[in-house]
Amino acid sequence: MKKFLAAVTVMIFMVSCGKPGVIPEMKEFMAAFGSKEKMTEVVNKYSVKPEIIPEAIQTCNLAKPNITKTEKKDGKTVYTAEALVEKCENSVTAVGTIRIFEIGWENGKIVSFEWHGPKGGKVEY
Repeated sequence: MKKFLAAVTVMIFMVSCGKPGVIPEMKEFMAAFGSKEKMTEVVNKYSVKPEIIPEAIQTCNLAKPNITKTEKKDGKTVYTAEALVEKCENSVTAVGTIRIFEIGWENGKIVSFEWHGPKGGKVEY
């Protein structure tokens, strides 16, 4: 039994080592949630083109960001994440929803961003 548990532990460790981790730039991006000024600064610092990041990221107060998935796609690291909309100037109906998005990084720069909509319903901005 001990050998079986040891083998399972080693296999789990080996599988988890193959997954990409969260890069420091993504951590800085997530830490900027809740501050329009910090978010604008981070977007300008890391985005290949600022227009990649939707205006709602900068005009709505998103909080409690959480990375739910990390994967490699076409040479870039892609994070699927979600965040709670605490306040939104352009859409009061978005407040209280959890927004799901995908953000792609390559060489320390944001190269893609895609909304996957709200968790559990449809909200238009």
